Amino acid sequence: MKFKRKQTPTHWLVEDLYLRESWGKPYSPIAPSRGSNLRRLFVMAMVIFGIVDVIVASIYMMGILFPTRPASNTAAARNAATSVPTKSARPPTAVAQRVNPTRTPTRRAPSPMPRPRTATPTRGPAQPTTPPQPPPAAPPTQVALAVPQANAQNLAPARTVSIEMPASLNTGALAVGIPPEPKDCTPANAMPDVIAVSVKLCPGQSYRPFLLRGNNIGVFADRSAIIRSSGRGYGIIAEGANLFIQGVTIRGSVEGGDDGILLCLYPDCRGRTGGVAYGGGILVRAMNTTVMNSDIGGGIAGVAADHVTGLKLINNKLDGSSGWGSYNFAVDNSFFIGNSFNQDNRSCTSPDGVYLSSGCESAGWVCIACQRNIIARNTCTNSGDCYYINGEGNLTSNYNRFHKNECRASPHNCFEVTFSVGNEFVENITGNDPNTGTACKYPFWVGGSKVLFARNTWSCTISPDTALRHASESTNVPTSIENIQ
Repeated sequence: MKFKRKQTPTHWLVEDLYLRESWGKPYSPIAPSRGSNLRRLFVMAMVIFGIVDVIVASIYMMGILFPTRPASNTAAARNAATSVPTKSARPPTAVAQRVNPTRTPTRRAPSPMPRPRTATPTRGPAQPTTPPQPPPAAPPTQVALAVPQANAQNLAPARTVSIEMPASLNTGALAVGIPPEPKDCTPANAMPDVIAVSVKLCPGQSYRPFLLRGNNIGVFADRSAIIRSSGRGYGIIAEGANLFIQGVTIRGSVEGGDDGILLCLYPDCRGRTGGVAYGGGILVRAMNTTVMNSDIGGGIAGVAADHVTGLKLINNKLDGSSGWGSYNFAVDNSFFIGNSFNQDNRSCTSPDGVYLSSGCESAGWVCIACQRNIIARNTCTNSGDCYYINGEGNLTSNYNRFHKNECRASPHNCFEVTFSVGNEFVENITGNDPNTGTACKYPFWVGGSKVLFARNTWSCTISPDTALRHASESTNVPTSIENIQ
């Protein structure tokens, strides 16, 4: 978003209002040096091999210097090795009693001192021992207590659903796997802080935030149960892989100091944290996670995803966030299908003291350093930008596919993609809000990018030709549109 910045030709690798001193350099978590990684891997491998060699050599030398003496097989040798010197020889019956402890011992006078035990029990005669007792059972964890539906008899079978995709994508239907759903719900007062097996929320109840951690597990609800988050926290944090969240309702709030500020899109803006740090509904840090048929809003981010692949956001209502309905940083090969991104907007005072009535780096859907994602059949109304790819700072987002999306009444840009290549826009629609008549401003902003357009309907206050000219004049990086029918 430009926010009344002077649109004069400048090279894009210059210091920006938001980024730190590393502006223009590859962002290390996203684009590390391949050579540096290979050298580091080689050094670590050499160190590990060296440690293994030292351990093997030490074991070999110990075997040479301290050979193990062969054990004697005769009873006399065993007795000699463990006998205690006395003034007279031990009666033969005592030896027999020790060798065969089941026989009735011969009566004798008690010894004034206890007989010393041998230091090496394996070389003496077998001693009667008490059978080993199993260790006491560990107390059940909170998860085990709270989720009795882990029993397979209380789970519905796993299944797969198909999500129809636009024919223009030429990909076929999207298959979504759903893990076994519990038949019984877990009440709010029994819900643990960490969920490690699939759970179902009870209708109408209010739940505190929790961590979903593991593989192939899910959270199921019918939208009537509400999870509440506050400030910079999240209603659900998802960690692991192959997680599934369906039908949840999450209502968040904004941290006091984060209200009315220009948002930071990145993990760090000159010492000020941003991005996923703001909090909201769901934070996804798990590969191949699906969130579908859910209603999430009220915080700064509806669903925030950080460094993941295989994310699927399907048929969700991600409205009413003050920052982003869907925030994505380094998200690849993912699907955003059939969601709504309405009223994801905010007013603020910028760092240079300018009051902005809308935008403030807010958007319905935003992606930074994202590659090869599909964004299709989504709707967006009156969000700062509707669909926003920010490629500044070498954090480019390439080869993403926008098909059959709608943007209405955006006060800034319906589709913004900067300093990136290979992004395609097919059969998208921009226009007025049908309920209020409010118009969108720019149908697209593609400064410094190479994009493909096909069969789109651009209808905003700024015409497509003017939008292209303004975007091209804003940077010295080439801007081009390939328009096909």
